[in-house]
Amino acid sequence: MARFTRWGLKGLALVLLFFMAAGCDTVDDLFENEKEVTGIVEAVGTNSLTVDGIPYTVTDKTEFDGFDSLSDLQVGDEVEVEYKENGGSREAVEIELGADSDD
Repeated sequence: MARFTRWGLKGLALVLLFFMAAGCDTVDDLFENEKEVTGIVEAVGTNSLTVDGIPYTVTDKTEFDGFDSLSDLQVGDEVEVEYKENGGSREAVEIELGADSDD
């Protein structure tokens, strides 16, 4: 039994180190299937972005690459959106300004 306990503690420590290295806050984060789409911005809201007719929710956890905030985007910009499904909507994880943009 003591041998199992030692391995259990080592295993737990390894799992925790893996989570920290992967940047995960929860078990759900570890197994989330994030998807990616490239398209043209059609609308920009306070907490949303519409790309090729599909709305994406932008949260305080959304990362921006190539610009500083959602207000920097303009209709017509090309972006790459990494997102995850969340309760029937698409939540932007990262938004990257495309190479063909004028910015």
